[in-house]
Formats: sequence, structure tokens, C-alpha cells
Amino acid sequence: LHLAFTERALLADEMGLGKTIQAIAACALLHRLGKAQRALVVTPASLKTEWEEQIQRFTTLPYQVVFGPRHQRLRRYAEAPFFTIVNYEQILRDAMDANATLRPDIIILDEAQRIKNWNTLTAQAVKRLHGRYAFILTGTPLENRIDELYSLMEFLNPAIFGPLFRFNREFYELDDRGRPKGLKNLEQLHQRIRHREPEWPPAGL
Repeated sequence: LHLAFTERALLADEMGLGKTIQAIAACALLHRLGKAQRALVVTPASLKTEWEEQIQRFTTLPYQVVFGPRHQRLRRYAEAPFFTIVNYEQILRDAMDANATLRPDIIILDEAQRIKNWNTLTAQAVKRLHGRYAFILTGTPLENRIDELYSLMEFLNPAIFGPLFRFNREFYELDDRGRPKGLKNLEQLHQRIRHREPEWPPAGL
């Protein structure tokens, strides 16, 4: 319910607690309610078959795992079933094509710490993807710096924190040269991102 009815949500359960299954269930529910026809799963290449196995096990919705050169990938996007499973390296090249031909209703980022560095090419490509629903799955939303969390939340909703310079000013203590030397206002940061229980049943259901 958190994923499906928050619409753009972060799921930061620890490893082994079933983030993949929860995301699949949320997709199946949205499909059943007529709110989603296509879901794009972006995952590390090593986990693509894991997604395939879990989709087979927990739902009967059709899926495809995308491999091959670019011209084959483009054809797969145009003929997509409900689930399309790709890896981050493919989206680095195919983000705009996925928007134009796949037109996903749901975007799922698995192991989303892959976009924790906001200025990397991978993060910039992923943030060009468009969909009404977006699910970020990661057991490590923070690893080294709080601006890693900024990058994740920017994908979900850029309005939560605004521009990066404002985020840095609000939550970092800066030295005379503008370099971080400590943290501040962390309760305010928590309030900005804290989970709110979705209404059930949702309005209009």
C-alpha cells in the first residue's frame, strides 16, 4: 500500500525483507485497478533473472527481460508486455527511447543506491525517465553523505528538497570555504521524507 498509493515512494527495508516481492505486488494491484499498463524495472544486470523468477512466482502478468544490441532493445520497448526488466547500463543509453516507445506507468529502481551520486551519468539518465508511479528500492539509502539521500528523493519528487545548494545550506554546517564540516536540522530532514500511511481504501476506489 505504501508503494501503490503513495505513488512515488522509497522502500528502504533491509536486505532479505522482500522489497522485490512488495514492488511486484504493488504493480499487480495497480494493474488490477486499471491504473498501470506497463512497468519498467531498472536493476543491476546480476539481478535481472531474480526479478524474472519472482515475477513468475508471484504473478501471472506478462514480462520480458531485455538483452541484446540497441536496435533489438528498441524493438522490445515498442512491443512491451506489462513488466520490462532492464539494467542500469542499458538505461544510460536508452532512457529517452524508453519514455517515447515504452511509456511506462511505473518505474522501479532496484538497488537504487546506483543513483546516489547526483552528478553521475547513470543518475542523470535515470532521472530522465518519466512515469506516474516511481518505486525506489534500496537497503542503503545512506552510505557516506546525506546528499546521497537528496539524489534519491530528487528522482521521486524534486520539490521535496528543492535545488542542491538549498539542501546543502539547510542540512550541512559549512566552513568559511563552503565545505561541509557537520550536519544540522536532521529532524527537519526526517520530517520531509517521513512515511505517511496511505489512505485505505484510496479515494475513488
